[in-house]
Amino acid sequence: MGTLSVVTYVAPIVLGLGLELPIWLAMTIMGVGVIATVATVIVSRREAVAARRDLVTAEQAAKVAAERARGAMEDVLTVLVHHIGEIVSANSKSTRSQLQQQMKQAIVSLTAQLIGPDNARACVLEVDPASQVTGVREMKCLNGLWMGRAEAPRTVFREDQARGASLLKLMDDRKSTFVENVDALDPALRPETDSYKTYITATITAAGKDAFGVLCVDAPCPGNLRKEDVRLVEVLARLLGAALAVRR
Repeated sequence: MGTLSVVTYVAPIVLGLGLELPIWLAMTIMGVGVIATVATVIVSRREAVAARRDLVTAEQAAKVAAERARGAMEDVLTVLVHHIGEIVSANSKSTRSQLQQQMKQAIVSLTAQLIGPDNARACVLEVDPASQVTGVREMKCLNGLWMGRAEAPRTVFREDQARGASLLKLMDDRKSTFVENVDALDPALRPETDSYKTYITATITAAGKDAFGVLCVDAPCPGNLRKEDVRLVEVLARLLGAALAVRR
């Protein structure tokens, strides 16, 4: 394309200099200039068509990707709704409790897979029943309810400490939070580890009534999680809350 443009530009200049050129050379230069001009137009049009084709292809690819994501989400929701139905129809407390534990693990696994990068980590944090006796609630990841990168969450959030008080208040208020970069937090609220720099936390609740803990997802780098991810984490937390609210 660059060579054709040069020829298209130079040919008329050479002819316009008034040089006494042999007729055959003048005609050759003129012919080359015309051919180069036509070729330039053709190439430009082809590039424009190719660009439009690429745009259409990109739009189609985006549409296909969206349809696949929607289909995958429908499959996920179908399984979860079916599982909630099994919990509701369970004939015994022990069976229902077992199914609810399976639901917790399913939600944690889905959260780790659907939110953030491959090395995102999801977990359910619950109030340790033993801490209720002391009068100082402690929230932690019980029964290995985490999924994602290899490092398990080990932090214990105590109500008499700043981070624990903040997390328990969030649960008591049935709220969610998104921290884009933990380094921007007040020092008293920053994690004790550098294994994650961004996180989302959503209360596990049913219709804003009972609170069963919080669903968390974290990732190593700022930008791995986005504000748009909060809504999906909330939906998954509420689905889990609906399953845990069944007590009959």
